Amino acid sequence: MKNLQELQNFLDQHEIPKSKKRPKTFLGIAKQPHYENVLSNMYAFFFRVKEIHGYRDLFIKSLLELIKESLIGDEKESVQNIENFKVTTEYLTAGGGRIDMLLQSDYHAIIIENKVHHHIKENDLDDYWDSVIIDGSSKCKIGVVLSLLPVPTSEYNHNKMASHYINITHLQLVTRIQRYIGIYTLDAQPKYHIFLIDFIQNIINMSTPMATFKEVDFYFKNQEHINDLISFKYRMRQHIIAEVEKANTMLGDFEFYAPRANSTNDKRARYFVSPRNKDLMFVVVFANLLDEKKDKSMHIAVELVGSALKDREQYRNIAFSKEENELAYCDNFRTTNYSWAHFAVKHYHPTKEQLTNLAQYISERIKEDHLLSIFHKLDNYLTSKK
Repeated sequence: MKNLQELQNFLDQHEIPKSKKRPKTFLGIAKQPHYENVLSNMYAFFFRVKEIHGYRDLFIKSLLELIKESLIGDEKESVQNIENFKVTTEYLTAGGGRIDMLLQSDYHAIIIENKVHHHIKENDLDDYWDSVIIDGSSKCKIGVVLSLLPVPTSEYNHNKMASHYINITHLQLVTRIQRYIGIYTLDAQPKYHIFLIDFIQNIINMSTPMATFKEVDFYFKNQEHINDLISFKYRMRQHIIAEVEKANTMLGDFEFYAPRANSTNDKRARYFVSPRNKDLMFVVVFANLLDEKKDKSMHIAVELVGSALKDREQYRNIAFSKEENELAYCDNFRTTNYSWAHFAVKHYHPTKEQLTNLAQYISERIKEDHLLSIFHKLDNYLTSKK
C-alpha cells in the first residue's frame, strides 16, 4: 500500500470523475425493470391511440418514423398508412408461440418481438409472420425486433421471412418519443405523463452502461491508487469499530454486541448491553462519520427494546435529575411504536483529534452527558420489577 503522502499527491493531481447515479424508477423499485411482458404491457398501453393517457398517436408516430428510416422503409411504405389498429399482447400464433405485441388493422400489421436479455434465435419469426393475416400485401406488414442492444441480422436470418424484419432498440424508440413528447404533453393526463417519463427513464437505465468510458479509463489507469484508497477507507472504518469496542471495555459494565457481519447494521452501529436486562442497551451509531454526503456525526442512545416497551409510562416513576430529564423521554420514545426506542439520545460531531482516540471520547460523553446515570436508573428500575 502506498504511503499517505503518495495517496495525497494522487488526490491533489487528479480530478476524480463524478459518477452520476441512475434515477430510480417505479419498475426498478418493484424489481421488474427488465421483464419483457411488463415492458410490453406498458408499450401497449401507450400505443393505444384512444387510451386515457391522452398522448394520442405519439408512440405509433415515433415507431413509424423509425420504420421509414430503416433499410426496408421504402419497401414497407404502405405500413405508414396504418390506422384504427388494435394492440394485442401475447398474441397466440398458429405454431403455439406468442407475439409480444401486435399492432393490426384490416390492411396493415406491425409484429413486435420485444427482447431485453433473451436471444432472438429462440423465436420462430416465420411462425409469427405466417400467423398474422391481413387483407393487404406483404408490403403492408412488417416485423420489428425491439431489443435492448442492436441485433445483427445474422441472429435471425435463418428465418425465411427475415428480410421483412428490422431491428430497433428500445433506446432509439424512446429517444424519438422524447423528441415529440412536448407537443403532446398539454393534452396528456398528468398522472400518465409521470408514468411515461418514468417508463422512459427505466428504458434509459437499462440501455446505458453503469460506468462511462471516462470512468472505466480512469479506474484502470489509476487502479493501484484507487484500491489503496479503498483499503485506506476500510482501515478507517475498522479503526472506528475497534475504538467503539474499546469504549465498551473502558466502561466495564456492559456486554458488547456486534450485528451480523456484512449486515446493514454491521457498518452502522454497535451495542453495549446491560448484563441484568437484555432489553436495555447503549447503541453507538457511527455510520455517518465516514460518509462525505452526511454531516460526519455520530449519536449515542439509551435504547429499550422488546418487553421493556410494553408499558412506556412506567418509567415516569423514576426520579431523574433536571439534567437527565432534558434527555429522557425523547421524541423517538414518545412518538414511535417500533420494537425498539431511544429513551435518551445525544448527537456528536467529534474532531479529528477526538476520532483518533474515539474510545476515550465515547466513554467520556456517556459518563459526563448523563447518559450513564440515566442508563443505571433504568437498569435498577427494570431489575426491581422482576
